[in-house]
Amino acid sequence: MSQPGQPNPLPQAGQPLAQHPYAPQGQPYPSQGQPYPMPGQPYPPGPQWAPPPPRSGRGGVMAVVVVLVFVLLGGGGVGAYFLFGASSSDDGPVVDTSRDLAEAPMGCGLFTEADIALLIPGRFTTEPTAIVGGNKDYENSAQCMYSNQGIATGSLPVAFVSVTTRLHKADSTESGVDKAKDDLSRKTGSPAGVPGADDDKFREIESSRDRVIAAEISVLYRNVVITIHYTHYALGEKQFTQPLLALSILGLEKL
Repeated sequence: MSQPGQPNPLPQAGQPLAQHPYAPQGQPYPSQGQPYPMPGQPYPPGPQWAPPPPRSGRGGVMAVVVVLVFVLLGGGGVGAYFLFGASSSDDGPVVDTSRDLAEAPMGCGLFTEADIALLIPGRFTTEPTAIVGGNKDYENSAQCMYSNQGIATGSLPVAFVSVTTRLHKADSTESGVDKAKDDLSRKTGSPAGVPGADDDKFREIESSRDRVIAAEISVLYRNVVITIHYTHYALGEKQFTQPLLALSILGLEKL
């Protein structure tokens, strides 16, 4: 062991070093047992530095999953707004239901028996039918049958009237008015010019013997379509127009 205040003796050239306390800055320390370089000679190359291996991408994926779970479950309404709120502004135009009627007289509630007595001779029955669907999400419909068939006496001719009313209801893409227009467009006939109607169609119906014994008129008003079928065995061609026009005008007045 050296005395205090005396420097440590330097090793001889070529003599191995256990560890040199000071190496030139920027040079690697010689490894244990590696010979110390001669004066003027460079230090032997040390192990090359290499960058650390890249981190696995799984950590980033897990972070994204955690954020999404928080947004959807923990973030509640705020997260849902940022994820889905933008799409709500892209909804289609609002359906205009300003002309849709919320209700109207249905089936047997549209006409009184006194109104129908002008078309059917003698006594007759009044009965609702089950042909149409009733009050549904898309429409409210009903049908009523007035008939003297089976109870007409003497020389009274057989006659009957069926009245069908449909109130079309709006949905997310179409108003009730537009649905009613589509309903009328599917019916056959020609315009009759019913006063107060938005549109109408009228047609005469022939029997198997090529004789007109019935006629039908459909009247459109806003989102309501009234269809009146009239059969009378004593009437003929062009004799149904005026009775059906008169009854249609009366029906429109009650809407």
